[in-house]
Amino acid sequence: MDKPTVDTPWINCPPGEVEVSRRSENRKWTPFFWMILKFMCLFYHRVVVPRERVCFSCSVDRFRKRSRMGVVERPERYDAELDPLLVAHEYPNAENEPRPWDVESRGEMSSLVAQPGPCPVCDALWWNQDGVTERYAEREIGVGRWNHRGSGALSSLLLLGALTLITYDIVNFMKELWGQPDLILKLMKKMTLYIVLLVYPLLSLCSKLRSLLTSRTPNLQWASALNARYLVKQAQVLDIGNKGIPQKSFFFFCLVTPLLTAVYRFLIFTVISGCGFRATTVLTSIVGIIFNEAFGLYIYLLHLLRVSFQRQFNLLTLYFRDHEGEERRCRGAFFSTIVDFHCFKGLVNLSIFVMFPAFVFGISSNFTYQYMIANSPCITENPLNMNISHHNLRLAWSEIILTLGSYLVAIGGIQVDYVFNNFVTNLLHLRLSEHRIFWNNLIKDINHVTQDSYFYLVTIIFSFISIYLAFNFSSQDVTDLVVCNTTAIVCV
Repeated sequence: MDKPTVDTPWINCPPGEVEVSRRSENRKWTPFFWMILKFMCLFYHRVVVPRERVCFSCSVDRFRKRSRMGVVERPERYDAELDPLLVAHEYPNAENEPRPWDVESRGEMSSLVAQPGPCPVCDALWWNQDGVTERYAEREIGVGRWNHRGSGALSSLLLLGALTLITYDIVNFMKELWGQPDLILKLMKKMTLYIVLLVYPLLSLCSKLRSLLTSRTPNLQWASALNARYLVKQAQVLDIGNKGIPQKSFFFFCLVTPLLTAVYRFLIFTVISGCGFRATTVLTSIVGIIFNEAFGLYIYLLHLLRVSFQRQFNLLTLYFRDHEGEERRCRGAFFSTIVDFHCFKGLVNLSIFVMFPAFVFGISSNFTYQYMIANSPCITENPLNMNISHHNLRLAWSEIILTLGSYLVAIGGIQVDYVFNNFVTNLLHLRLSEHRIFWNNLIKDINHVTQDSYFYLVTIIFSFISIYLAFNFSSQDVTDLVVCNTTAIVCV
């Protein structure tokens, strides 16, 4: 059976050679990409693009050769070099600073790590939008001053400051509302908002801990998805230099809608309520805008990663088709991709685990509040209180709808498993060829590394708990939800 003739970049390319005829015309990436990384405090390593990217197989070969000669001394080096995510995204620490276990850095037995020839799997780590190996350096893609000296420390301090502000605010209203049965609804509505705002700073700080502690944080593998090196590696298949960031309209949506809702909240606290402008209100609103924007950009970042993996799996499908029978080569390319995808999938699962129960409770508590204010004479008989209540409801519903809607659009659903499932389906279609044994073995390996997620079960349990709590509030003081800069309007 003849192989179909399709213009793919690997045809007629001898192993080890890199095709350069279809390289990107503009290698400098759009500043919007670096602005997103800077605003979200994602820079940590001094160098975003390492000198080399080594596949897991080559890394293990180097490790084995050195360990036989007694070069590897500390146990943590075993963990570091046998963790593909650490190899790919956490080392080396600087452009001119070799990895701490590199033999060449000490001039010892350098011949042991010499490769007989270019590794095609290592080349696959530099694929561009056409599946062509295109190596690049930081100066070529325009990192420049965005990742200046001290960016890592500055990012970590800003994230710690953000978490401190949120924690301080939570402690303040917990002192006011905790232990008062008639204010449970207000307490839970506030917690719903703060849980969503806490998601990104907390996850990003975990990424910094992952980069700092490396092999001592095996349960934080998902946090590498918020590593700037990881994001640059995934973005290289999107042709950002020529086309810019993907889905610019969705980026604009994620940028503008958090700003509009924050401004609307500020107007409710100042103009609509008649409370006027206060320094605390202005400061709180500015901080709220920053947190809302960070969450909006986090949603867009999930979208960018999802689109990049769809593109990468398509390139991988063509790569398998063009290298039928070369089982070791295809396995290596697949393993490098699936490790990164599982990292992204873990980040999405954790986000769902935290946010989805908050969404469910926010919806159910808003329904509860909407029905309860209709039976509260203190609100219905006071036009100002009634007007504020209606605006509070509109604000709450708009935040829930926009946040949940943008998340579903970014991911393409609740989960990202469909991206991988579509890839497997494409491989099943390609299996009808003379290399049936090759395809069967490859698909068997792919199914073996598929990870099941139990986040669905936990999320459903918490969602039912949220619904139960929201619809079983009794004797709630809904007038206290009509606020004037956290001070309840007096019922007259």
